[in-house]
Amino acid sequence: MKDYSELIQAVIAGVGGTDNIESCIHCATRLRFTLKDGAKFDQASLKKVKGVLGTLIGSGYYQVLIGPNVGDVYAQLAEVPALKSKLKAENPAEAVDDGKKKVGLLDRFTKMMSDVYAPYIPILATGGIASGLIGLLANLGVVDSTGLTYQTFYSIFYSLIYFFPILLAFTAGKHFKCNPYVAVTLGASIMYPGVADLLVTGEKASLLGINFTAYNFSGSFIPILLAVFCMSYFEKWLKKILPQVVQFILVPFLCLIVFVPLSILVFGPLGGLVANGINAVYGVVSASKILVGIVFGGLFSLVILLGMHWAVTPILLGIMAEQGFEPALAAGGMGNYAALGICLAVAVFAKNAGDKTTAGSAAFTNALCGITEPGLYGIILRSKWLLGTMIVSGAAAGLVLGIGGVAATNFSFSGLLAFSGWFGCVNFPMYCVGRNRIHYYDLMKQTDLWNFSRKCYVLEKS
Repeated sequence: MKDYSELIQAVIAGVGGTDNIESCIHCATRLRFTLKDGAKFDQASLKKVKGVLGTLIGSGYYQVLIGPNVGDVYAQLAEVPALKSKLKAENPAEAVDDGKKKVGLLDRFTKMMSDVYAPYIPILATGGIASGLIGLLANLGVVDSTGLTYQTFYSIFYSLIYFFPILLAFTAGKHFKCNPYVAVTLGASIMYPGVADLLVTGEKASLLGINFTAYNFSGSFIPILLAVFCMSYFEKWLKKILPQVVQFILVPFLCLIVFVPLSILVFGPLGGLVANGINAVYGVVSASKILVGIVFGGLFSLVILLGMHWAVTPILLGIMAEQGFEPALAAGGMGNYAALGICLAVAVFAKNAGDKTTAGSAAFTNALCGITEPGLYGIILRSKWLLGTMIVSGAAAGLVLGIGGVAATNFSFSGLLAFSGWFGCVNFPMYCVGRNRIHYYDLMKQTDLWNFSRKCYVLEKS
């Protein structure tokens, strides 16, 4: 493993020193710090550090963009003696969250969604690859779509979607600081076949002599988040009033006998109403598939850049779970391919060796894994022309997908490693047309950034 000690010391200094760090986690490309004093987060000095591609404040974190090698950097950062106890958390759900800090409501919501969903995103992408491959084989007649072979690989993705209430209960329990194993049991109870089979959404049901409108929890996320959130306060209250000697048994017992029926009676129907509201808004927005394609194709890369995708993606996944397909997830990846084309162009045409190297590395990461942040921070955000090019290019590809009615049927990243996840999407040929279109861009203004000496045309395969 490469030695990142100099980079780590510079990052620590830029965030205000070890004493200012409460906790740190990482995602695919960023170190995400929780700091005692955000005023000490020196973005100007951090951006000058070799190995730092950019900085961002959002989603409740002070973020330092490192790139795809962030895992190795984090591992060495965790070995700094003053940080060992603070960086023991390996995933977002285990991060420290100081409720006393004044954090905006939107940031708190985004952070919550990130903490709850982030651990499952790589698994969803992996499942998408598996389901895409097995779907292709079934369409070619290689495997029987009713047989065990097909169902086995198909389940790798769709089991995650179906059992979301159980999976999300665990990370929600960690985020809301209640017993995650009790939360998982709550999720499993409402998904138990003997219960789930009797809960047909929209039909009348009766529990404890109370008549109510049933809601089936499969593939949902709102009811379980509401239930675990409320249960976390109930658990804290029980620990205050019960003698410690009986808490071991009585706290989980009381939590479950109260919140399992309460989830069925209250949180399920309430979550259903919220979901119906979201679906109604989504129905209005998605009435024009072309508009959805243009907006998500052009802007979703910026949504990811700001960390706001954690507020959007779970909603889109929920809609996909309900109706079996979702167009915005497909269009949203077009901006990634636009960024890839730009990075390839810079790698070819730039005269500065450093820019060539940065762009080439970013293009490779994007092409292989669909990770765009190194290219966005290292190249594209440094030029308004390239940023505009990415938006227009992504929107144009989204337009193509909108015209073709392309929609995702599972979750998958862009990039070669995950491309098979798109084999089963609605109108796969049109997805390929949008993905592989070729644009020529006339760079009307010479830029100091890459020292273009004359007008040139850039071939972008996006």
